Amino acid sequence: MLHETNPVKQRTRRREFEAYVQDAQAHMFMMPWWERIVPMRSYVKGWKISPIHYVNQDLATIWLDK
Repeated sequence: MLHETNPVKQRTRRREFEAYVQDAQAHMFMMPWWERIVPMRSYVKGWKISPIHYVNQDLATIWLDK
């Protein structure tokens, strides 16, 4: 693919390589998970669900109301 000067041939070679890697050589394919699912019981209090995993990780304000 890198030695081709014609963009159409480059694209064709790239698609052939992608098909080879995904069909013949892939044993595991990583897929991103865009939704954050946090199941909680009704007695967990003080938890605020954030849209990403990196915010609101402080557990000091969370308590169990049982």
